Amino acid sequence: MKRLPIGQSDFRQIRKEDAYYIDKSLFIEELMHNHAQTLLLPRPRRFGKTLNMSMLSYFFDIDHAKEYRPLFSGLAIEQSEEWQHQGKYPVIFLTFKDLKEPTFEDAFESFKLLMSKYVNENFKYLLSSSKIDELDKIYLHKILMEEASKGKCQLFLRQLAETLKKHHGLAPILLIDEYDAPIHAAHEHGYLSEMVSFMRNFLSAGFKDKDLITKGVITGILRVAKEDIFSGLNNLATYSILDYEFADKFGLTQPEVDQLLNDAGYSADRQNVADWYNGYTFGRLEKIYNPWSILNFVSRHETGLRPYWVNTSSDGLIKEILPKVNAKAQELLFDLTEGKSVKATIADHTIFQDLEQAEAETVLGLLLFSGYLTASHLPHSGETLEYNIRIPNAEVQTAYKRLLKRYLNASQTVGQNELLTSLLEQRQQTFANALSEYLKTSFSFFDIGKRRSVPEKIYHAFMLGLLAHLSREYHIRSNRESGYGRADLIIYPKDRDNPKGWVLEFKQKDADDKGTLEELAQEALAQIHEKEYLNEIYTHGHTKVMCMGIAFDGKEVACAF
Repeated sequence: MKRLPIGQSDFRQIRKEDAYYIDKSLFIEELMHNHAQTLLLPRPRRFGKTLNMSMLSYFFDIDHAKEYRPLFSGLAIEQSEEWQHQGKYPVIFLTFKDLKEPTFEDAFESFKLLMSKYVNENFKYLLSSSKIDELDKIYLHKILMEEASKGKCQLFLRQLAETLKKHHGLAPILLIDEYDAPIHAAHEHGYLSEMVSFMRNFLSAGFKDKDLITKGVITGILRVAKEDIFSGLNNLATYSILDYEFADKFGLTQPEVDQLLNDAGYSADRQNVADWYNGYTFGRLEKIYNPWSILNFVSRHETGLRPYWVNTSSDGLIKEILPKVNAKAQELLFDLTEGKSVKATIADHTIFQDLEQAEAETVLGLLLFSGYLTASHLPHSGETLEYNIRIPNAEVQTAYKRLLKRYLNASQTVGQNELLTSLLEQRQQTFANALSEYLKTSFSFFDIGKRRSVPEKIYHAFMLGLLAHLSREYHIRSNRESGYGRADLIIYPKDRDNPKGWVLEFKQKDADDKGTLEELAQEALAQIHEKEYLNEIYTHGHTKVMCMGIAFDGKEVACAF
């Protein structure tokens, strides 16, 4: 089998080295058939955006047409009528994926360096062109020397496109990869308004004039709202993971994964691979896989199924936003972590200022476009619409499990070992005291102490995450049918000779509850007996059962045994 190009995103390098390549060249055909002049194609990270953009660059490049033609030998695009466009246009291709500076001043210096290197490596011949006037050459010289002002830098795409059109007599293809990477960094480091202003002017100058470019493609993770970045681009068409167009051009389809597994000799792993890495829906196309995880699984087959994609995540924005989510979003998120598909309204674009409010629609949209959720069917109409959303696969599920573990931050006063030990030894008061102290000092991920309306599911998820450490030796059942209802948590040993068992029922104190927290815990305890939740444990032969009613109010807790 050919070498797998893990971490490589340069089309030319992959083809010249004869590495394994999954043919996405019909992306060119679909692009040229599309009526829009400029397209925005948001996709999650590591789904092949940069590799596809690199392919476009090599395909259209007029300066190296003959040299790059063999790169497409044997690919599907050779048989397409759009092959006529090979090597016919000047190309501008910039990627911003590495522009993640801590200040706007640093970001601007990185922009200047990027533009200087790009002109130096690709377009120095324009400085000696007889078709270019002296003002254009002076501008390019300032860019090369990193002497251009901010205003001049914002005109870079427009000036370079005009200059290339003068030299070649053809409007260029304009490709911008990962346009939102510097915007994410700006939001994280506190200079969002400056960066949005700069990027708005930078992109508008290059894409606004329909006579200045032949075709434009912009990729990123998020579809940032038009009023934020793209206000000057009246000719922009957006095709996200919710749209039919280009659905099979990013990520791997089921036939492509099947072929890869067959070529590697791992076809017997097909179902396990599907459970772990399948599950995305793009437009109407189901069973889309994350390429990064598939390639790593095949390359490192002896290590088995691993969360390759989520372990390389740069999810600072998500980690920042999740602690701020409102009660509605919290309930939806914890339903999702339990493996449910939920019906919810999501925003199909991102306004960064809205992220500060952490409304459910905005947070779910962020998670969806970032690859942490998938939409199982398409909406009917409107700007913000209802979808059935879910966690796509077992790999991404591990990321949500890590979120639960954030509830279990180490406490200076009491550790989780004391909680678990006192629970397993059925020392009631020690467990109650340890749980109370733990909540006060460690349970802060969702800032529980400042809220008066905290969903019971959050406390349920906290306890489930805590007890997950016991799963090797104990059965842990959540919301399991038992007796005449569903117990919140049932725990019993896998060792049938161990007579112990535990039943936990939770209550959350609402603002209008008149009773005390202790009385609410007693109600929870009574429910265990009234609903006969002990039946399941008894049927497995465990008779020494500790029943617990646990009532929560913010970071306060009361237990009844």
